[in-house]
Amino acid sequence: MAKLSPYETGELTDSIFFTLLVLTEPIHGYLIMQKVADITDNNIIIGPATMYTTLGKMVSVGWIEDKEIDNSKKEYHITPKGMEVLEKNLKLRQFLLDVAKKFIGGGSDE
Repeated sequence: MAKLSPYETGELTDSIFFTLLVLTEPIHGYLIMQKVADITDNNIIIGPATMYTTLGKMVSVGWIEDKEIDNSKKEYHITPKGMEVLEKNLKLRQFLLDVAKKFIGGGSDE
């Protein structure tokens, strides 16, 4: 059985997570790459081919919408469905961090 994609499961890769995060404000593709790099201190770098493929897939599943702002640029923004996916992932990531901190910090629930 083939592995399901993040677009089917809603379990986001870091690149998809941060792309959705910066799309809470409408921006164009090149700025998406810059903002993700900036907010992650260059720990997440998204190349143009990956980014535009990801944007196309997110448009097709309804997580984002695109709007042509001139003949050569599109502006992207998150949809309510995309915000729901982002918030669900944020909660999951927070849960994972909380559990990991308990183990690293030596805390236990016993």
